[in-house]
Amino acid sequence: MNKKLLRQKMKRRALNRIERKVIGYHVYRSTDENLPFVFWARLTDDPIPEGNFNDPAAEVGKRYFYKLTQVYDNGTESAPLTPKTTFTDHAGNVHEQNPLVDFVGYNIYRSADENVPLDQWERRNKEPLKTTEFKDEGVESGEIYFYYIRAVDSQGTESAPGEITRVLRK
Repeated sequence: MNKKLLRQKMKRRALNRIERKVIGYHVYRSTDENLPFVFWARLTDDPIPEGNFNDPAAEVGKRYFYKLTQVYDNGTESAPLTPKTTFTDHAGNVHEQNPLVDFVGYNIYRSADENVPLDQWERRNKEPLKTTEFKDEGVESGEIYFYYIRAVDSQGTESAPGEITRVLRK
């Protein structure tokens, strides 16, 4: 191939990369993070927009690994990306999720006084929460509350307490 044709081909490839528009993401899952990506299961038929993805087929207590690919307007996909495993609470605080193998959920605790010993805080949920979302009923407008969470495993054992978060109920 002559140099002129090679330069034109390279220029066309560069333009294709620049002009591609991301239209969404495909989600892939594996139970082995070291498995070559070609063997990971794609969970999405159509690209999902930026935002949340709920894996309805995930089994409680089983550990999964997820990767995303960007889907471009021409139908091609990027190399796999590893999504962040964090969540943001309603007050804007960012927390890391606990990657326990036998993770069951979270227990959330509340106190009106941050200085009370943690074992005296009130647990706000009856059963471990399956998600990181929680709406606390029975709070009064204008009051300040303090919260912390503990991850719970299948034996009911709790992790160390998470960071204490201060919340003002509007």
